[in-house]
Amino acid sequence: MKLPIDIPALLTAAIDIDKACSVSVSANILIDESATPEFQVFVRSGFNSESANSRVMVSYFPTQTPDAHVASDIAVIAAGSNPDVGKIAAGFREQGTPVLVVAENAEAVHEAAVAAGYAIPDEDLISLGEGEVLSDELRGTLADEIGTWIVRADSEKRLAFSIAYPFVRRPLAYESIRTTSLQNAGVGVVVFVPGADMPIMTANQAKMVLQIAAAYGHPLSADRVKEIAGVIAGGFVFRGVSRQLAGVIPALGWAVKGTMGYVGTQAIGHAAIEYFEGGGDIAGLAALVGKTTSVAAEAAETVAAKPAVKTVVAAVAPKAKKAAVVALDAAAPVAKSAAKVAWKSLKPGHRNKGKRL
Repeated sequence: MKLPIDIPALLTAAIDIDKACSVSVSANILIDESATPEFQVFVRSGFNSESANSRVMVSYFPTQTPDAHVASDIAVIAAGSNPDVGKIAAGFREQGTPVLVVAENAEAVHEAAVAAGYAIPDEDLISLGEGEVLSDELRGTLADEIGTWIVRADSEKRLAFSIAYPFVRRPLAYESIRTTSLQNAGVGVVVFVPGADMPIMTANQAKMVLQIAAAYGHPLSADRVKEIAGVIAGGFVFRGVSRQLAGVIPALGWAVKGTMGYVGTQAIGHAAIEYFEGGGDIAGLAALVGKTTSVAAEAAETVAAKPAVKTVVAAVAPKAKKAAVVALDAAAPVAKSAAKVAWKSLKPGHRNKGKRL
């Protein structure tokens, strides 16, 4: 059976991802000495790295004067109550360096920055909640938020950041899943020629899996391309179901196909995260994703067949845009459920969570 994907193109994508992982990254960490010692250590320790491609500069202010002219890919400020935080952050922005302020008290930092005439953009400020202490759960949440900011602040080097700093892995994987799922939902909605959506969706899913694998330290080598091709073949089952469902509700075939493209991609992506965080390697990935597509297809078919679901979809049919949004919102829980079922069924061993800050 001929696979609906260009293998040489997949190899090229793998090589490009491998190159992206080896790019050098640099971070300028600025510690406000008025912050509590525990908070200072929390922010600073997240950037400890064994990667040869990582360069980290650390300074403590006001004892040391922050220098925004020192070249770096990103700057991160651990803020306490120093009134100059806004000014320091503005200095980095003026130099074109993305800067994130991680504050113990966001409201106090924000007010001081505004009063000094150096307002901090909302998207560049994250914080503990009022009265919150650094529990393990909160550390994990803040680590994810910092990682998400890095992924969005430097899209060109985000893979390299995930290799250098493990807390960036999960946010990068989630971002890859989100963008790829939406791409495939769009493909299912706008491509009307039977079968024409298949090569596009499969290529998108393959690249997503490669990126997630690379983020967790498992870049694809040439001898693994056949395994990934097997993963894509397993996806036939999923898209076959989407076409069957589109036939059941012909007037809404576009919405069903878009939803199924979204569900399948989400399920595969979440299963890959679970797999790698559980200690899996690239050698067993094909089996996992093949299992995931089958489980997701069965789950989605069951959900779509329910009278209540058909009624809801039919009710919103006149409003195509709204229908797509409703479908995608309904699809997300199905996708995550399918990923969990597939993951548990393979029983790869004890799950090992990704490293936090």
